[in-house]
Amino acid sequence: MSDSAGTSRSGRCLACGAGAKPGDAQAVNCPRCGLTLLRVPGTSSFAPAVIPAVSREDAWRALARMRRLEAVAGVAEIRSARILMVPFWRQVDEGVRSVSRPGVVLSAAELLPVGLPGLSPSRQQVAGLDVERRTRTGDALGRLEENPGRVDAGVVAVVRGPGGLSGLEALEAAAAPSAGGWTLYYYPVWSFHYVFYSKEYFHVVDATTGRPVGPAREVSWPLVAWTAAASQAGAFLAALPLIGAAAALPAWLVSLGVMRWLLRRQRRA
Repeated sequence: MSDSAGTSRSGRCLACGAGAKPGDAQAVNCPRCGLTLLRVPGTSSFAPAVIPAVSREDAWRALARMRRLEAVAGVAEIRSARILMVPFWRQVDEGVRSVSRPGVVLSAAELLPVGLPGLSPSRQQVAGLDVERRTRTGDALGRLEENPGRVDAGVVAVVRGPGGLSGLEALEAAAAPSAGGWTLYYYPVWSFHYVFYSKEYFHVVDATTGRPVGPAREVSWPLVAWTAAASQAGAFLAALPLIGAAAALPAWLVSLGVMRWLLRRQRRA
C-alpha cells in the first residue's frame, strides 16, 4: 500500500484517455469526462474512483451489529480504522448496450490479510461488496469538489492485472487505445483492526453502502431456527418406531447440539 502521490507532474485518465497536469496532486477531477481520479501509486496514470459515502462511526456500528460486538459493552477495542482505496479491474461486454450490463471484476491487489476477499474469474461475488454495480456508470461513482488535491485514505498499489499480467504491464495495456475493455477503478472500504475478548480481528466495511464485507456477515436466524426444528423432528420420527416416546429427550438433545454448532459456525464466518 502507498499514500504517495508519485513523482510525475503529468498524468492520463485511464477512463477516457485525457491528459492532465495535476502537479503533485493525489486526486483530480478529469477535465474531459468529469470523473474524480486517483493517482495510481508509482505511476503517472489516474484511475476513476468511487467516492466514500459512509462515516467511520456508521461503518463501525454496522460491523458491531453484525458481529454482535455491542452485546457486551467495553469488550471490543478498535486498534485502527481507515479508508482504503482498493484497485479493481473491470471489463464489460461492449456488444451489450445497456447501463445495467454486468461486468467482470478482478482484484488488482491482495488484501485478504486485512479481511477483504479477492475477486477472480471464478469468484465474482463477495458478500457485502458492491463494486460491480457501483462502477457501471459515472453517475454511480460520485464526485469530489473541484480540484480535490488529496484524499484522506490509503491508496493501494496495483500489483496484478488481468490474464496473468503484472500490475505495471496491465497499466501500460490499459493506457493503450485497444485495452481490451479493461478499466481500473478505485473502490473505498473501511478497514478495521480490533480486539474482541483479547483476540485480534481484521474486517472491512463497504464505504459506499455501510455493509460489512465477506466474513462479517449477519447470523441467519431463520436458517438456524428452521434447521434446529427440522433436525429435532427428524431425529424424533426416526427413533419413534424403535424406542417410542422415549426418543423425545435424545432428539431434543441432538437438536440443541446442532443449533449450537450452527451458531458457532455463523459467528466464526
